[in-house]
Amino acid sequence: MGKKIIRLTETELKKILKKVIIEQKNGQLAPSKKSKPKPPQADNWNFRDKGTLNFMSNPAAVDVGEEGFTIRIHNSVTNVGQDKPGKETTEPNEEITLNTHEIAGSSLPYPDNMVKPYFDMYPDAKKLFEDIVNLFVVYINNGGGPKLTNVTIKGSADSARPNLNVPKGFSQLDHPSSKPYNGLTDPTEMNQYLADTRASEYAKVLKKVIKDKTGFDLNIEILKGDNFYGQSGKRGDEYRKIILTPNAEPLTVPDKKDLKPTSTSTSGEKVKFTSSVANIEYYSDGKGNNIEGYRVVDSNNYVWPAISREQFEYLGTPIFDKTISSEIKGNQFYVGGKLVGTIKSSDNAPDYQFSTMGKKFKYYVGPITYGYAFRKADIQGVGEVDTVYLNDAYFLFY
Repeated sequence: MGKKIIRLTETELKKILKKVIIEQKNGQLAPSKKSKPKPPQADNWNFRDKGTLNFMSNPAAVDVGEEGFTIRIHNSVTNVGQDKPGKETTEPNEEITLNTHEIAGSSLPYPDNMVKPYFDMYPDAKKLFEDIVNLFVVYINNGGGPKLTNVTIKGSADSARPNLNVPKGFSQLDHPSSKPYNGLTDPTEMNQYLADTRASEYAKVLKKVIKDKTGFDLNIEILKGDNFYGQSGKRGDEYRKIILTPNAEPLTVPDKKDLKPTSTSTSGEKVKFTSSVANIEYYSDGKGNNIEGYRVVDSNNYVWPAISREQFEYLGTPIFDKTISSEIKGNQFYVGGKLVGTIKSSDNAPDYQFSTMGKKFKYYVGPITYGYAFRKADIQGVGEVDTVYLNDAYFLFY
Protein backbone atom coordinates (compact mmCIF):
# COMPACT_ATOMS: atom_id res chain seq x y z
CA MET A 1 0.00 0.00 0.00
CA GLY A 2 1.54 3.32 -1.01
CA LYS A 3 2.29 6.11 1.39
CA LYS A 4 -0.29 8.84 1.71
CA ILE A 5 1.13 12.32 1.28
CA ILE A 6 -0.46 15.09 3.40
CA ARG A 7 0.41 18.62 2.33
CA LEU A 8 0.34 21.32 5.04
CA THR A 9 0.68 25.03 4.70
CA GLU A 10 3.27 26.97 6.70
CA THR A 11 0.54 28.40 8.93
CA GLU A 12 -0.86 24.93 9.72
CA LEU A 13 2.64 23.64 10.59
CA LYS A 14 3.19 26.54 12.99
CA LYS A 15 -0.09 25.78 14.77
CA ILE A 16 0.82 22.10 15.17
CA LEU A 17 4.30 22.89 16.50
CA LYS A 18 2.95 25.48 18.93
CA LYS A 19 0.43 22.96 20.29
CA VAL A 20 3.12 20.26 20.74
CA ILE A 21 5.46 22.68 22.54
CA ILE A 22 2.69 23.79 24.96
CA GLU A 23 1.70 20.18 25.72
CA GLN A 24 5.28 19.10 26.32
CA LYS A 25 5.82 22.10 28.61
CA ASN A 26 2.84 20.98 30.67
CA GLY A 27 4.24 17.44 30.80
CA GLN A 28 1.53 15.84 28.74
CA LEU A 29 0.96 14.89 25.13
CA ALA A 30 -2.74 15.55 25.10
CA PRO A 31 -4.87 18.10 26.92
CA SER A 32 -6.62 16.75 30.01
CA LYS A 33 -10.08 17.60 31.20
CA LYS A 34 -10.31 18.58 34.85
CA SER A 35 -12.79 16.29 36.55
CA LYS A 36 -15.18 17.83 39.05
CA PRO A 37 -14.63 16.65 42.63
CA LYS A 38 -17.11 13.97 43.55
CA PRO A 39 -19.17 14.41 46.74
CA PRO A 40 -18.30 12.03 49.61
CA GLN A 41 -19.99 8.67 49.24
CA ALA A 42 -21.26 6.32 51.93
CA ASP A 43 -18.91 3.41 52.50
CA ASN A 44 -20.15 0.01 51.34
CA TRP A 45 -19.67 -2.89 53.78
CA ASN A 46 -20.87 -5.46 51.22
CA PHE A 47 -23.03 -7.22 53.85
CA ARG A 48 -20.10 -7.71 56.24
CA ASP A 49 -19.97 -6.84 59.95
CA LYS A 50 -16.99 -4.55 59.61
CA GLY A 51 -16.06 -1.67 57.38
CA THR A 52 -15.78 2.10 57.61
CA LEU A 53 -18.06 5.01 58.39
CA ASN A 54 -17.78 8.13 56.29
CA PHE A 55 -18.46 11.08 58.56
CA MET A 56 -18.44 13.39 55.53
CA SER A 57 -21.46 11.61 54.05
CA ASN A 58 -25.11 11.00 54.93
CA PRO A 59 -25.69 8.06 55.07
CA ALA A 60 -22.32 7.10 56.50
CA ALA A 61 -22.43 3.45 55.39
CA VAL A 62 -24.62 1.12 53.31
CA ASP A 63 -25.12 -2.65 53.03
CA VAL A 64 -23.98 -3.16 56.63
CA GLY A 65 -24.19 -6.71 58.03
CA GLU A 66 -26.28 -9.57 56.71
CA GLU A 67 -29.46 -7.46 56.80
CA GLY A 68 -27.84 -4.76 54.66
CA PHE A 69 -28.46 -1.86 57.03
CA THR A 70 -27.92 1.79 56.15
CA ILE A 71 -26.21 3.71 58.95
CA ARG A 72 -26.84 7.37 59.59
CA ILE A 73 -25.22 9.49 62.28
CA HIS A 74 -27.16 11.69 64.69
CA ASN A 75 -25.27 14.36 66.63
CA SER A 76 -26.45 15.90 69.89
CA VAL A 77 -24.77 18.39 72.20
CA THR A 78 -24.06 16.67 75.50
CA ASN A 79 -25.63 18.06 78.64
CA VAL A 80 -23.85 20.63 80.77
CA GLY A 81 -24.60 20.13 84.45
CA GLN A 82 -24.56 22.47 87.42
CA ASP A 83 -21.61 24.72 88.13
CA LYS A 84 -19.39 23.14 90.74
CA PRO A 85 -19.99 24.49 94.30
CA GLY A 86 -18.16 27.72 94.98
CA LYS A 87 -17.99 28.71 91.30
CA GLU A 88 -20.40 31.65 91.34
CA THR A 89 -20.78 32.90 87.77
CA THR A 90 -23.50 35.54 87.79
CA GLU A 91 -25.20 38.19 89.81
CA PRO A 92 -28.10 37.27 92.13
CA ASN A 93 -31.79 38.11 91.68
CA GLU A 94 -31.80 37.68 87.92
CA GLU A 95 -34.97 37.61 85.83
CA ILE A 96 -35.74 34.76 83.44
CA THR A 97 -37.65 36.06 80.44
CA LEU A 98 -39.30 33.83 77.85
CA ASN A 99 -39.39 35.92 74.70
CA THR A 100 -41.30 35.22 71.51
CA HIS A 101 -39.30 33.04 69.10
CA GLU A 102 -39.51 33.44 65.34
CA ILE A 103 -38.50 30.15 63.69
CA ALA A 104 -37.66 30.90 60.08
CA GLY A 105 -35.03 30.51 57.40
CA SER A 106 -32.33 27.99 58.31
CA SER A 107 -33.99 27.56 61.72
CA LEU A 108 -37.08 26.04 60.10
CA PRO A 109 -36.53 22.25 60.06
CA TYR A 110 -38.81 21.19 57.21
CA PRO A 111 -38.01 19.96 53.68
CA ASP A 112 -40.58 20.88 51.02
CA ASN A 113 -44.03 19.38 51.59
CA MET A 114 -42.96 17.75 54.90
CA VAL A 115 -44.46 18.61 58.29
CA LYS A 116 -42.34 16.95 60.98
CA PRO A 117 -39.15 18.66 62.19
CA TYR A 118 -35.87 17.15 60.91
CA PHE A 119 -33.27 18.69 63.20
CA ASP A 120 -30.43 16.50 61.89
CA MET A 121 -30.79 18.09 58.47
CA TYR A 122 -30.86 21.67 59.76
CA PRO A 123 -28.15 22.43 62.37
CA ASP A 124 -29.41 25.98 62.98
CA ALA A 125 -32.90 24.64 63.62
CA LYS A 126 -31.54 22.06 66.04
CA LYS A 127 -29.54 24.69 67.95
CA LEU A 128 -32.50 27.05 68.22
CA PHE A 129 -34.76 24.21 69.37
CA GLU A 130 -32.27 23.24 72.09
CA ASP A 131 -32.03 26.87 73.21
CA ILE A 132 -35.83 27.12 73.44
CA VAL A 133 -35.99 23.88 75.43
CA ASN A 134 -33.28 25.08 77.83
CA LEU A 135 -35.07 28.35 78.50
CA PHE A 136 -38.36 26.60 79.24
CA VAL A 137 -36.61 24.03 81.45
CA VAL A 138 -34.91 26.73 83.54
CA TYR A 139 -38.16 28.68 83.81
CA ILE A 140 -40.11 25.59 84.91
CA ASN A 141 -37.42 24.28 87.29
CA ASN A 142 -37.38 27.63 89.05
CA GLY A 143 -41.11 27.45 89.78
CA GLY A 144 -42.49 29.11 86.68
CA GLY A 145 -44.63 26.21 85.46
CA PRO A 146 -47.94 27.58 86.83
CA LYS A 147 -47.35 30.82 84.89
CA LEU A 148 -47.27 29.00 81.52
CA THR A 149 -51.01 29.13 80.92
CA ASN A 150 -51.16 30.88 77.56
CA VAL A 151 -48.35 29.52 75.36
CA THR A 152 -49.29 29.68 71.67
CA ILE A 153 -47.74 28.60 68.38
CA LYS A 154 -48.70 29.61 64.86
CA GLY A 155 -47.33 28.52 61.50
CA SER A 156 -47.42 30.14 58.10
CA ALA A 157 -46.97 28.96 54.51
CA ASP A 158 -45.85 31.24 51.69
CA SER A 159 -47.33 31.68 48.23
CA ALA A 160 -45.69 28.58 46.69
CA ARG A 161 -48.01 25.87 45.42
CA PRO A 162 -47.94 22.74 47.63
CA ASN A 163 -47.71 19.36 45.90
CA LEU A 164 -47.17 15.65 46.47
CA ASN A 165 -43.48 15.60 45.56
CA VAL A 166 -41.37 13.64 48.04
CA PRO A 167 -38.09 15.40 48.94
CA LYS A 168 -34.79 13.75 48.09
CA GLY A 169 -33.68 11.29 50.77
CA PHE A 170 -37.23 10.36 51.82
CA SER A 171 -39.46 7.51 50.70
CA GLN A 172 -42.81 9.18 51.36
CA LEU A 173 -44.45 12.29 52.76
CA ASP A 174 -44.56 12.29 56.58
CA HIS A 175 -48.07 13.65 57.04
CA PRO A 176 -49.65 12.19 60.21
CA SER A 177 -53.07 11.95 58.54
CA SER A 178 -54.15 8.75 56.78
CA LYS A 179 -53.68 10.44 53.40
CA PRO A 180 -51.25 13.17 52.34
CA TYR A 181 -52.67 16.58 53.24
CA ASN A 182 -55.50 14.65 54.94
CA GLY A 183 -56.92 13.96 51.49
CA LEU A 184 -57.20 17.64 50.55
CA THR A 185 -56.67 18.51 46.86
CA ASP A 186 -57.39 22.24 46.77
CA PRO A 187 -53.97 24.02 46.89
CA THR A 188 -55.23 26.71 49.28
CA GLU A 189 -56.44 24.07 51.74
CA MET A 190 -53.24 22.07 51.26
CA ASN A 191 -51.19 25.16 52.08
CA GLN A 192 -53.23 25.71 55.23
CA TYR A 193 -52.55 22.10 56.19
CA LEU A 194 -48.79 22.72 55.91
CA ALA A 195 -48.95 25.88 58.03
CA ASP A 196 -51.05 24.31 60.79
CA THR A 197 -49.49 20.85 60.88
CA ARG A 198 -45.91 22.05 60.95
CA ALA A 199 -46.75 24.19 63.98
CA SER A 200 -48.59 21.36 65.74
CA GLU A 201 -45.79 18.85 65.05
CA TYR A 202 -43.16 21.30 66.34
CA ALA A 203 -45.26 21.82 69.48
CA LYS A 204 -45.64 18.06 69.93
CA VAL A 205 -41.87 17.51 69.92
CA LEU A 206 -41.25 20.51 72.19
CA LYS A 207 -43.82 19.32 74.74
CA LYS A 208 -42.35 15.81 74.82
CA VAL A 209 -38.78 16.99 75.39
CA ILE A 210 -39.86 19.38 78.15
CA LYS A 211 -41.93 16.63 79.76
CA ASP A 212 -38.94 14.27 79.67
CA LYS A 213 -36.63 16.87 81.22
CA THR A 214 -38.94 18.38 83.86
CA GLY A 215 -42.01 16.15 84.27
CA PHE A 216 -44.13 19.22 83.47
CA ASP A 217 -47.01 18.98 80.97
CA LEU A 218 -46.69 22.16 78.91
CA ASN A 219 -49.90 23.14 77.17
CA ILE A 220 -49.39 24.84 73.79
CA GLU A 221 -52.38 26.24 71.92
CA ILE A 222 -52.19 25.78 68.15
CA LEU A 223 -53.43 28.93 66.42
CA LYS A 224 -54.72 28.93 62.84
CA GLY A 225 -51.74 29.59 60.57
CA ASP A 226 -51.27 32.35 58.03
CA ASN A 227 -51.85 31.15 54.48
CA PHE A 228 -50.29 33.20 51.66
CA TYR A 229 -50.92 30.78 48.80
CA GLY A 230 -51.16 32.51 45.43
CA GLN A 231 -50.53 35.99 46.84
CA SER A 232 -48.09 37.93 44.68
CA GLY A 233 -44.73 38.74 46.27
CA LYS A 234 -45.38 36.76 49.43
CA ARG A 235 -42.66 34.18 49.04
CA GLY A 236 -39.71 33.40 51.31
CA ASP A 237 -38.72 33.42 54.97
CA GLU A 238 -40.99 36.31 55.97
CA TYR A 239 -44.03 34.27 54.95
CA ARG A 240 -42.78 30.78 55.80
CA LYS A 241 -42.17 30.53 59.53
CA ILE A 242 -43.43 29.49 62.94
CA ILE A 243 -44.06 31.91 65.82
CA LEU A 244 -43.83 30.51 69.36
CA THR A 245 -45.21 32.93 71.97
CA PRO A 246 -44.79 31.97 75.66
CA ASN A 247 -46.99 34.85 76.97
CA ALA A 248 -45.39 34.42 80.40
CA GLU A 249 -44.29 37.16 82.78
CA PRO A 250 -40.60 37.42 83.75
CA LEU A 251 -39.63 35.15 86.62
CA THR A 252 -37.28 36.43 89.33
CA VAL A 253 -34.91 33.82 90.77
CA PRO A 254 -32.21 34.18 93.44
CA ASP A 255 -29.41 32.88 91.20
CA LYS A 256 -29.16 32.70 87.42
CA LYS A 257 -26.19 30.33 87.14
CA ASP A 258 -28.32 27.59 85.54
CA LEU A 259 -29.59 29.76 82.70
CA LYS A 260 -28.79 28.89 79.10
CA PRO A 261 -28.26 31.66 76.54
CA THR A 262 -30.79 32.61 73.92
CA SER A 263 -30.09 32.06 70.24
CA THR A 264 -29.49 34.86 67.74
CA SER A 265 -33.02 34.27 66.43
CA THR A 266 -34.62 35.25 69.73
CA SER A 267 -36.14 38.67 70.05
CA GLY A 268 -35.07 40.85 72.96
CA GLU A 269 -31.68 41.24 74.59
CA LYS A 270 -29.31 38.32 75.05
CA VAL A 271 -28.37 37.25 78.55
CA LYS A 272 -24.61 37.43 79.05
CA PHE A 273 -22.75 34.53 80.65
CA THR A 274 -19.29 33.66 81.84
CA SER A 275 -17.47 30.42 81.01
CA SER A 276 -17.07 28.38 84.17
CA VAL A 277 -16.04 25.07 85.68
CA ALA A 278 -18.96 22.60 85.58
CA ASN A 279 -19.85 18.91 85.64
CA ILE A 280 -20.68 17.47 82.22
CA GLU A 281 -22.04 14.17 80.94
CA TYR A 282 -19.40 12.10 79.18
CA TYR A 283 -20.21 8.86 77.33
CA SER A 284 -17.55 6.23 76.71
CA ASP A 285 -17.32 2.41 76.63
CA GLY A 286 -21.10 2.12 76.47
CA LYS A 287 -21.85 4.08 79.64
CA GLY A 288 -22.17 7.64 80.84
CA ASN A 289 -20.41 9.42 83.67
CA ASN A 290 -20.30 12.91 85.12
CA ILE A 291 -16.84 14.40 84.83
CA GLU A 292 -15.39 17.79 85.65
CA GLY A 293 -15.15 20.01 82.63
CA TYR A 294 -16.22 23.44 81.52
CA ARG A 295 -19.32 25.31 80.46
CA VAL A 296 -17.94 27.46 77.64
CA VAL A 297 -19.93 30.34 76.19
CA ASP A 298 -18.88 31.12 72.63
CA SER A 299 -19.08 34.40 70.71
CA ASN A 300 -22.69 33.64 69.68
CA ASN A 301 -23.69 33.12 73.33
CA TYR A 302 -24.10 29.37 72.80
CA VAL A 303 -23.20 27.07 75.68
CA TRP A 304 -20.76 24.27 74.90
CA PRO A 305 -19.63 21.40 77.15
CA ALA A 306 -15.84 21.19 77.01
CA ILE A 307 -12.79 19.59 78.60
CA SER A 308 -9.15 20.59 78.62
CA ARG A 309 -6.92 19.36 75.83
CA GLU A 310 -4.87 17.40 78.38
CA GLN A 311 -8.00 15.66 79.66
CA PHE A 312 -9.10 15.02 76.10
CA GLU A 313 -5.84 13.17 75.41
CA TYR A 314 -5.86 11.35 78.75
CA LEU A 315 -9.40 10.03 78.22
CA GLY A 316 -8.65 9.05 74.65
CA THR A 317 -11.68 10.95 73.41
CA PRO A 318 -12.21 10.17 69.71
CA ILE A 319 -12.43 12.65 66.86
CA PHE A 320 -14.96 11.61 64.23
CA ASP A 321 -13.61 13.05 61.01
CA LYS A 322 -13.71 11.70 57.47
CA THR A 323 -13.52 7.87 57.31
CA ILE A 324 -13.14 5.68 60.41
CA SER A 325 -13.05 1.90 60.79
CA SER A 326 -16.09 0.39 62.50
CA GLU A 327 -17.29 -3.06 63.50
CA ILE A 328 -20.27 -4.99 64.83
CA LYS A 329 -19.36 -7.69 67.37
CA GLY A 330 -22.43 -9.59 68.44
CA ASN A 331 -24.72 -6.82 69.67
CA GLN A 332 -21.88 -4.39 70.35
CA PHE A 333 -20.84 -1.56 68.04
CA TYR A 334 -17.31 -0.16 67.80
CA VAL A 335 -16.08 2.94 66.00
CA GLY A 336 -12.39 3.61 65.65
CA GLY A 337 -11.69 0.84 68.17
CA LYS A 338 -13.92 2.55 70.77
CA LEU A 339 -16.97 0.77 72.17
CA VAL A 340 -20.06 2.86 71.47
CA GLY A 341 -22.43 0.50 73.28
CA THR A 342 -25.08 -2.15 72.84
CA ILE A 343 -27.22 -1.99 69.70
CA LYS A 344 -30.84 -1.53 70.84
CA SER A 345 -34.24 -1.79 69.24
CA SER A 346 -35.81 1.44 68.03
CA ASP A 347 -38.95 0.54 70.00
CA ASN A 348 -37.29 1.97 73.12
CA ALA A 349 -35.60 4.93 71.45
CA PRO A 350 -36.63 8.51 72.35
CA ASP A 351 -38.39 9.44 69.11
CA TYR A 352 -37.97 13.17 69.59
CA GLN A 353 -34.21 12.84 69.58
CA PHE A 354 -33.65 11.36 66.14
CA SER A 355 -34.37 12.31 62.57
CA THR A 356 -36.16 9.38 60.92
CA MET A 357 -35.48 10.43 57.29
CA GLY A 358 -39.04 9.56 56.32
CA LYS A 359 -39.03 6.01 57.64
CA LYS A 360 -38.51 4.28 60.95
CA PHE A 361 -35.04 3.05 61.80
CA LYS A 362 -34.75 -0.46 63.24
CA TYR A 363 -31.89 -0.15 65.73
CA TYR A 364 -29.76 2.51 67.34
CA VAL A 365 -26.65 2.65 69.51
CA GLY A 366 -25.07 5.40 71.57
CA PRO A 367 -24.32 7.96 72.58
CA ILE A 368 -20.54 8.26 72.54
CA THR A 369 -18.84 11.58 73.29
CA TYR A 370 -16.32 12.90 70.79
CA GLY A 371 -14.20 15.99 70.23
CA TYR A 372 -15.95 18.54 68.04
CA ALA A 373 -13.69 21.62 67.98
CA PHE A 374 -10.54 23.01 69.62
CA ARG A 375 -10.92 26.46 71.18
CA LYS A 376 -9.25 28.62 73.82
CA ALA A 377 -11.58 29.80 76.59
CA ASP A 378 -11.30 32.20 79.53
CA ILE A 379 -12.66 30.17 82.46
CA GLN A 380 -13.71 32.14 85.53
CA GLY A 381 -11.36 31.45 88.45
CA VAL A 382 -9.02 29.40 86.23
CA GLY A 383 -7.80 31.63 83.41
CA GLU A 384 -7.23 30.77 79.76
CA VAL A 385 -7.65 27.07 79.00
CA ASP A 386 -7.00 25.18 75.76
CA THR A 387 -10.36 23.39 75.53
CA VAL A 388 -12.06 20.85 73.30
CA TYR A 389 -15.79 21.30 72.62
CA LEU A 390 -17.74 18.05 72.89
CA ASN A 391 -20.65 16.48 71.03
CA ASP A 392 -22.48 13.16 71.40
CA ALA A 393 -22.99 10.80 68.46
CA TYR A 394 -25.72 8.19 67.98
CA PHE A 395 -25.73 5.66 65.14
CA LEU A 396 -29.07 4.72 63.56
CA PHE A 397 -29.56 1.49 61.59
CA TYR A 398 -32.23 1.60 58.83
